[in-house]
Amino acid sequence: MVISKSEEEHVTHVSTVLSRLRANSLFAKASKCLFHVSSVEYLGYVVSSEGLKMDQAKVHRILNWPCPRNLDALQSFLGFANFYRRFIKNYSKKFSSLTSFLKKDSHLPLNEEALRQFNQLKEAFTTAPIISDFNPSLPTIV
Repeated sequence: MVISKSEEEHVTHVSTVLSRLRANSLFAKASKCLFHVSSVEYLGYVVSSEGLKMDQAKVHRILNWPCPRNLDALQSFLGFANFYRRFIKNYSKKFSSLTSFLKKDSHLPLNEEALRQFNQLKEAFTTAPIISDFNPSLPTIV
């Protein structure tokens, strides 16, 4: 992934990368390369100049996830959701009722509180923020 501040800089950066690859007998497969795009899907995230976002296809899967009926289904959902936990503030506190069902002596079906948290968790993924790097030139509020 080559990130640049301007179009001109980007052309220079890409040219440098391709030259170094060629100099070391390494090759980039053209069909797997994207050039001059403003965002790219990478390892389950969308990387852009704004920052890091969740892949909307994965968010769509979460939103359409059926209510877990057994422990395996709950583990599968929480594992999938856990991948994006960094986007949800206080994830572990907000959804503790759901994770408590993973304990050895817990029994499904989910109780009312856990069902509420399951639906809240699905909803939280639709309003998750974009994660961006700290920019010291912007105003900071503590």
